Amino acid sequence: MIYKRERTQLINTIRQACDFGLTRISAGNFSTRIDDDLAAITPAGINYKTIKRTDISIIDLDGNLLEGPTPSSETPMHTAIYRNISRANNICHTHSIYGMVFAMLGEDIPLMSIELMVCGAPIPVAPWAAPGTTRAGEVTVDLFQSRPDLNVLLLRQHGLLAIGKSLDQALERAYNAEVGLEVYYKAKSIGKPQPFTKKQIAEIKEVYG
Repeated sequence: MIYKRERTQLINTIRQACDFGLTRISAGNFSTRIDDDLAAITPAGINYKTIKRTDISIIDLDGNLLEGPTPSSETPMHTAIYRNISRANNICHTHSIYGMVFAMLGEDIPLMSIELMVCGAPIPVAPWAAPGTTRAGEVTVDLFQSRPDLNVLLLRQHGLLAIGKSLDQALERAYNAEVGLEVYYKAKSIGKPQPFTKKQIAEIKEVYG
């Protein structure tokens, strides 16, 4: 088996995402860049509770399958991001509940909490694109290119997508985003939450950099 290390890392990330409640069954998809022209990606339709290393697909960045089962239907989106966004070495696309809730609304998420700050908030919602299409890759690439600080976005009426230099970083951003969105949802249900002011943001950045 080739790329055993990358496949193992991807399996560990999937299990953590399931444990964190970020995805379930075979929803969502995860990938990691291999060098400059290959990626390991989750397969289509395999339950994450039983997924094995040999189930991880190896593709080139044009989406051609090199080894393993049929790759995720979202392969065009992953490969478009890898071809165009150099800071994206890993992708976690989750179907987390609060991510999907706010993706339905089509409204950018303001900078309301520390968790959302580390995700690059305000978090935008990408224009609608049918899952599994090249258009889904185009709208995500456009947003990431327009905002070099952005590492999390919502896919309209679909879910959440996080990128990172490592799988751990991408997963942590997806988790922080989901926590921030849950808190924002609950705060909105009982009152009117206030975004950070510029002064508060400056104070936080002075402490944490």
